[in-house]
Amino acid sequence: MAHSRTHNGRTPNGQGGSSILSSSVKGLLLTAGVAAIANIGRKMAVQAPTAMAQDWCEGLIKEHKATLAVIDKLEQLSPDQSERRAMLLMNLKHMITKHAMQEENVIYPVLGQGGEGDAARSLNSDHGEVKAMLYELGHMDKGDPAFNETLGRLRSALEEHMRQEEDELFPALRERLSDEENKKLSREMNMAGLILA
Repeated sequence: MAHSRTHNGRTPNGQGGSSILSSSVKGLLLTAGVAAIANIGRKMAVQAPTAMAQDWCEGLIKEHKATLAVIDKLEQLSPDQSERRAMLLMNLKHMITKHAMQEENVIYPVLGQGGEGDAARSLNSDHGEVKAMLYELGHMDKGDPAFNETLGRLRSALEEHMRQEEDELFPALRERLSDEENKKLSREMNMAGLILA
């Protein structure tokens, strides 16, 4: 119902239209502020385990272990727990996406600059295959028996990829860099992770 206005711009109940608008804007700004603070808190919580490692290589290894732990949980769920599977899969996709961004945008370029360009391209290609399997899992009925088969292929691909990084490439890169370069790489990696955390 439209309010009639008096000659002074107020509604018959004495409230000005701008007062109502002002209250609405204040409420919206307050809500946006609370959401922004909550988002920053969530980002810090998600990135904290990696950042606390204080070393890019150790941080990525922690993320590898956390990723495999989520896959363990997914493998233990029965096909009739499709909602739980969907929720864990969403978590897994987020973890892998954040992790891949850190590696692809920070670690692999440095790896490539050190004469390991072929290895960096191969690791990037691995990420593409992992993302394709995540897409397949996301569009599959979570009760489908093929879900566990695809999840098993994903796990195998990730384990091989992680083994190459953890046992060969990352320790060699860390050794090649100075302490200051390793610290800088850790900071840059954590900043990249915060973007998607």
